[in-house]
Amino acid sequence: MILTITANPSVDISYELENFKIDDVNRTNQVIKDAGGKGIHVGYVLSELGEDVVHSGFVGGALGEYIKNTIKNKGQESRFIDIGEDTRNCIAVLHEGNQTEILEKGPKITTTEENDFIEKLDEITKGCDYINVSGSLPNGLNASFYERIIAYAKEKNKFISVDTSGKTLESIINAGVKPDLIKPNESEIGDVLKTEVSKDNLVDILLREPFKDIRYIIASMGKDGAIVKIDNKVYKANVPEVEAINPVGSGDSSLAGAIYAISKDKDDIDIIKTSMTCGLLNVLNKEIAHINMDDFDKYYEQIEVEEI
Repeated sequence: MILTITANPSVDISYELENFKIDDVNRTNQVIKDAGGKGIHVGYVLSELGEDVVHSGFVGGALGEYIKNTIKNKGQESRFIDIGEDTRNCIAVLHEGNQTEILEKGPKITTTEENDFIEKLDEITKGCDYINVSGSLPNGLNASFYERIIAYAKEKNKFISVDTSGKTLESIINAGVKPDLIKPNESEIGDVLKTEVSKDNLVDILLREPFKDIRYIIASMGKDGAIVKIDNKVYKANVPEVEAINPVGSGDSSLAGAIYAISKDKDDIDIIKTSMTCGLLNVLNKEIAHINMDDFDKYYEQIEVEEI
């Protein structure tokens, strides 16, 4: 089983409108609600790949119960920590080819709730040799929360991947105990290093501190594919050009593909091609964090990977 942790999950609500009228009433019957958050999205795609998934994080109130019930109805297991404050909503309004988002800040996690999570890691991770941590931290938590989970995973000989950004990413890559996999994009790498990152210097950056001791690094480059470091080798992955339907969640899908292939002991090329294929398949679907497995082989064969 693979555990995915989402510290700040949400109930995602999408409203589809022909026209978005400001300072007026907007009505629609095109409404989609789902349990959301980057880690949850990773879990959805892992499940579609055929993996048994466990979801965890913090949930509270009626919206927290909605998340647990939604995951259960999808046939997946959850081991969340219940908190005093309510889980957040994240609202997207789809209109005239645009997407306008309203993202609630979310609950504040108390020190007691944080410590409760860490103290229950044996129970939360039971049966899971692979752990993924994705997304931003809710109010009340800082990077040390992720660092404690990473240290626990390494002590227990469990694989751990982390997908985050900003100060949290900066702290994690500079910590004494590092994750096995990270998935930043070019700009996120530039932000933490406070330097300009380009295709010309990215390879050198990934092979030196603070990145050199992180075994897997997937540096996303959007439609241009990715630069991927595995141990001391660096690869360029190219993806075919497609007409994107919805790119939201493609990074989470790509991460799910990589974790899945790693868990199956695939070689470097297969890991990269599986990762890129899952990200591409997500782009071709209106639904976030969904891949059509019937198309997997077709696009897998179109991914080009070369060592650089």
